[in-house]
Amino acid sequence: MNCECAICKNNKPFELPDEIIEAAIKGELVLFCGAGISTEGKNVLPFSFYSSIQEELGVEDNSISFSSLMQQYCNQPNGRKKLLKKIRGRFQYIHSFAELERQATQFHRELAEIHPIHTIITTNWDTYFEQYCGAVPITIPEDFAFWDERSRFVLKIHGSIDNLSSVIATSEDYEKCYKQLQNGVIGATLKNILATKTVVFIGFSFGDEDFAQIMEYLRNEMGELYPHIYMVTLDDTLQERLNYRNCTSIITSGTYFLHQLKNVLIEKEAIRNCATLPLIETALEAMEMLHGKVSEIDLSEFPCAIYTLAYQDGVIHAWERFLQNYNTGEYNCPDYIGRVGRSYEKMTADFYKAGNYWDMSYYEGYTNGIILIGACDMEPETIQYFPFLFLPNAKKDLKSFEVYMEELKRVTGSRSKYTTYARKSVKGTVGNGIVAHHPPYSIR
Repeated sequence: MNCECAICKNNKPFELPDEIIEAAIKGELVLFCGAGISTEGKNVLPFSFYSSIQEELGVEDNSISFSSLMQQYCNQPNGRKKLLKKIRGRFQYIHSFAELERQATQFHRELAEIHPIHTIITTNWDTYFEQYCGAVPITIPEDFAFWDERSRFVLKIHGSIDNLSSVIATSEDYEKCYKQLQNGVIGATLKNILATKTVVFIGFSFGDEDFAQIMEYLRNEMGELYPHIYMVTLDDTLQERLNYRNCTSIITSGTYFLHQLKNVLIEKEAIRNCATLPLIETALEAMEMLHGKVSEIDLSEFPCAIYTLAYQDGVIHAWERFLQNYNTGEYNCPDYIGRVGRSYEKMTADFYKAGNYWDMSYYEGYTNGIILIGACDMEPETIQYFPFLFLPNAKKDLKSFEVYMEELKRVTGSRSKYTTYARKSVKGTVGNGIVAHHPPYSIR
């Protein structure tokens, strides 16, 4: 049975063009995104920003363009300042309700996991691509100093709410923007992208002024070289009405389009099915609780506990970095986990050979943390098998804190190299409450 809720009813089945799949695999797929995939989506608020300005001005004519209406608003005393405050206020309102922001960012959160898509162009003012996709914003010409095609970036041709002076809203702004696209570095970059990449337009509709301006720009600036584009839309009549014949319509929602593309890329092993986010969140919570318990151990009495603390710091840092950088999609790259894991295994071995057992324990933990991240098919209950505790000379499986304490007492009385090293490391520290912490880097 097909779901007919407000969201799922727009998940219409479609045929994914081979060109889009191949471009995505090569990292040459570009998304050109409009307001329909963000705060102006109909599933976010029942009224658009356009209608709210229209109501405040008492304008009943629905045929007036967006930029003309914004120009009319700005022609009031302090109108520009008032308009920018209203724009910011709309974003702040949505942000204040988690449900609304979840609706506004469904598209962005789906995109976050598709690492090969690292070029985004948008006419939107919000910062969701930066927040939810880890994209570097390119808003003004000076920002091109940070352009790096190995990273994900978003070209914001109509400015950003984070740089209020850059916001393009009024008819005067649109005219100025068009001239800048014709002559400036942003326009030159845009033309190069459109001429050399596979471009999918998402979140636009017929009559959308942003879209009309872009189409005009393509025809005027690129001449006979104007590219074939793809349009993801719910309007099945758009292609017939559009005065731009070199395009293919894909009738579905933007978020569902990305979801299906992600599934195909997983099937073709272009990205990993990294479904471990909830697992790592659960494991991190358990590790932090146990880490707090180990931190209470008196190191002057049980010096070998420093290995456990360093190890747990390594695990925690591996998992925290994963959660912090998940939105970049880098952990979904097929070779990423293996490459990172091997590098930390080597560091662990190098520190062991150097007799630096403190750093060895930390990188042992980081390596194990990475391994769990890579276990995409792991069920939540398998967390219990993860080595949350560590002693380099333990003889028993440290499956509980009680067993761990037994082993800790045993190794404390031994004359092993690990015990000798640990005693030297804590020498000079006095009393209870001493905590050894390993930062996310080596200091020795």
